[in-house]
Amino acid sequence: VAGIIFPFSANHYIKFYWGTEEILMPVYQKMDECFRKHPDVSVLVNFSSFRSVYSSVKETLEYSSQIKTIAIIAEGVPESQTRALNKIAKDRGVGIIGPATVGGIKP
Repeated sequence: VAGIIFPFSANHYIKFYWGTEEILMPVYQKMDECFRKHPDVSVLVNFSSFRSVYSSVKETLEYSSQIKTIAIIAEGVPESQTRALNKIAKDRGVGIIGPATVGGIKP
């Protein structure tokens, strides 16, 4: 995980614990800043609610030169929105996992 995008507050860091280590994770207000600062990132895991997932994934698809896979966790995304996002993603060469995927696990 390279960073978190949270548009409702200014840029900051949040502390996580990984085993016995403390990790400071950057939180960005804007997608473009996050992607500029982390050019090696090619996967985005979207934890937005079903109410805002369409607009956030559509914005992410503007960065299809960098982002090649988007995992959508939200359940309840209307089928029409899912079809529209899948069409845009296919046209831009981006794979979509979900919506309503189970999230991520660490093996």
